[in-house]
Amino acid sequence: MVNPRWRPEIANSRVPLKGPHNITKTVSHTLPPAEEYIGTYIEGDLGGVKVSNKSYKKYYKDLI
Repeated sequence: MVNPRWRPEIANSRVPLKGPHNITKTVSHTLPPAEEYIGTYIEGDLGGVKVSNKSYKKYYKDLI
């Protein structure tokens, strides 16, 4: 049975579409700004990024 709604323009077909086609698009991705660290590390390195929790540093200042 043939699908009466099948159209080669929108289906996976060997029939080329009409008009100019630009299949390469340039996409620029930018990272969001870094947020302040609020985790449980007092001071350390996470994935190459130096992090520290200011409130923990203040509380444990005699032990560091």
